[in-house]
Amino acid sequence: MSDSDVRDDNGRFVKGHPGGPGRPPNPVAAAMGDLDRLGLEAAQRVIGVIVEQALEGNLRAAEMVLQRVWPVRRNRPIAVADGNSETDDEPYTIAEHGAIASAMLDGQIAPQEAQAAARVLKSLQEQMAAAEDSNVTISYARGKW
Repeated sequence: MSDSDVRDDNGRFVKGHPGGPGRPPNPVAAAMGDLDRLGLEAAQRVIGVIVEQALEGNLRAAEMVLQRVWPVRRNRPIAVADGNSETDDEPYTIAEHGAIASAMLDGQIAPQEAQAAARVLKSLQEQMAAAEDSNVTISYARGKW
């Protein structure tokens, strides 16, 4: 069978000649699917054992269950306004950054939340400095622009 019998003038396969078996299945994807199924089955059994132990009074098991069912809330509002700044005319000073760091070290907020809050405060400081440099008056109320 010559190439002209299988392909048309534009080089495409003619009707009745699909051109080959296609792309072979990915063995890695198949293996990953098998591992996912095994992991799911094992996880269900392990969770069942932990729940059973928690119901029997094992406090560590109960803590593990509660952490999954009722995790620590993330991305929540964080109150950092301290009001104890030495200079009331400069918002978002070292006191606010210190309040964020203290909350993180005390375990009240996660390090990711502290980092995000510090970025917001730094951005506000930079914007206010730029506005001050360009003689733009910024009026702000407590928590509102």
